[in-house]
Amino acid sequence: MSVWYLIFLCGVLTFLIRFIPLSGLIKFKGSELYLKVINLIPIVVLTPIIVQALFFDKNDDLIETVNFEIICGFLAILISILFKNVMITILLTMMFFLILTNIPFVNG
Repeated sequence: MSVWYLIFLCGVLTFLIRFIPLSGLIKFKGSELYLKVINLIPIVVLTPIIVQALFFDKNDDLIETVNFEIICGFLAILISILFKNVMITILLTMMFFLILTNIPFVNG
């Protein structure tokens, strides 16, 4: 068997093991602890990605000035806490970013 076939097969099996219990294809009721841990996964995965994008430049140096991305990042946190809806958070934050970046007197 080719190594690539084996890698592909392992990837498919890993995906299915994780997907099937969460997809609703089978009746699976996890414990309360399991459900709490599953709800934390998006936060744990997305936090380092977002922090990297907001606070570090392309050379991995810390950004020391306030810019539109940082302002919109904090706005997104506030909107997500208030509305608890991903689409509303994305739409309002992108709209606010569009307004900030297109106002002539704000851009200098």
